[in-house]
Amino acid sequence: MRWRIFFLACLLALVLTGVASGQQSPASSGAPPAKAPAKKSSAAPQQNAQPNSDDSAAEPKESALDPDAELQLLVRQAGNDSATLVKTLEDYLVKYPDSPRRAAIYRALLESEMNLHNQKSALDYAEKVIAIQPEDSQSMYLAVTLLEKLPDEASQLRAIDYDTRLLDRVSKADPESRPQQMTLEDWQTGRNKFMADLYVLRGRVQHHLRKNEEAVKDLTAGFRLLPNAEAALALGEIAEENKHADEAVRQYATSFILASQEQLDTNGPSVDLDMLRSRMGNLWRFTHDSTAGLGDIVLSAYDRGREVAKAEKPDAPVYNKDVTDPLQFSLRRIDGSGPMKLADSHGKVVILNFWTTWCAYCNQMESMLSDVRTKFSGRDDVVFLAINSDEDESQVATYLKDRKPGGALVFADGVGQAFHVESIPTILVLDKSGKIAYRTQGFAPDGFTELAAAAITKASVAPAP
Repeated sequence: MRWRIFFLACLLALVLTGVASGQQSPASSGAPPAKAPAKKSSAAPQQNAQPNSDDSAAEPKESALDPDAELQLLVRQAGNDSATLVKTLEDYLVKYPDSPRRAAIYRALLESEMNLHNQKSALDYAEKVIAIQPEDSQSMYLAVTLLEKLPDEASQLRAIDYDTRLLDRVSKADPESRPQQMTLEDWQTGRNKFMADLYVLRGRVQHHLRKNEEAVKDLTAGFRLLPNAEAALALGEIAEENKHADEAVRQYATSFILASQEQLDTNGPSVDLDMLRSRMGNLWRFTHDSTAGLGDIVLSAYDRGREVAKAEKPDAPVYNKDVTDPLQFSLRRIDGSGPMKLADSHGKVVILNFWTTWCAYCNQMESMLSDVRTKFSGRDDVVFLAINSDEDESQVATYLKDRKPGGALVFADGVGQAFHVESIPTILVLDKSGKIAYRTQGFAPDGFTELAAAAITKASVAPAP
């Protein structure tokens, strides 16, 4: 994944916002810009006064500016010159070491040092940002990429720590917080790409540290999320080190095919195609005395590259297949005990709470649903089910260590589709005959407790069919 982080633009936006909130500009007040006194020069405020030209307004003296306005002026004067900006901002921090803009200034310095290829300084500023704002994922990601290139073990271990924190953060990201204009599918695709990149980065660092078992796990996880040339190359290198020549050639061939496909991308391939071709050919000739058969390996890699994601992630088992009546569904209990058959609840009022581990609103609805459960506690004719609808069920056990929805915990196993559940959270009340007496989809807190309780009361007094 290739990142282009516009820290300077972020700094300018923050500075301008700060200045605007601190003072009203002439433009915002509706008045034209005031001309500076004739004896002050905008070009050199620190020199002797010069007559002002007719087509430009003079800048105030630096000494008369407040820190935010001075910062704005300095950034504007530096323009696109990264070296000048670095010197200017470093001098500013000497003058204002406790500036509330330090994090934004460090980001701008980080970006400028990256532009100047001063990786040591860039790393220093990245970690300064992290120290102030530990949640700054962009700076942390850049720190990982910079630390990976350093040979010492301490830097490599620090890279693993940052990478692991990012993986944990991204895996717990709430899709509901995505930009309004971004579709859920695009958000999930972007998250998977980022997680694949993080797994591969950590895998490479583990490989540098000779922790090959952990490296293979990470590289394989990254490849499964998104087949990529870098993961295949590293897996090939590990296989070659372990004297598994045929496996190494297969991985190199996979990397070669994926990198060739990347050649069509405007960014170009992520690995050197000539290097791959040479390494793959040399290893094959060394173990087979000729290049005969290598073409078949490459073709197989091409076919595997198109299907690997599906092959590595087999289709999830289909539960309640061909069952059309949702009341006949059998749902797996999350704790692994015997399944729950909805038919066993015939003649009772059943409340279905569809939730997922990533749904932020589910927690709020669960809090209100808890009040409803309290009203009907001790009632044998009222049953509450908490139905998990996660596609990746591996996240559920970890989630339940910290919080647990009330009611019997079961997996959806297709019942959501049977009841046409189209958003999370969704809460249904089924009457004694199994018909839907109440439905709320999405986050709908207004009047929920009263409406749901009334629906349950009404359904429970009606005779069972």
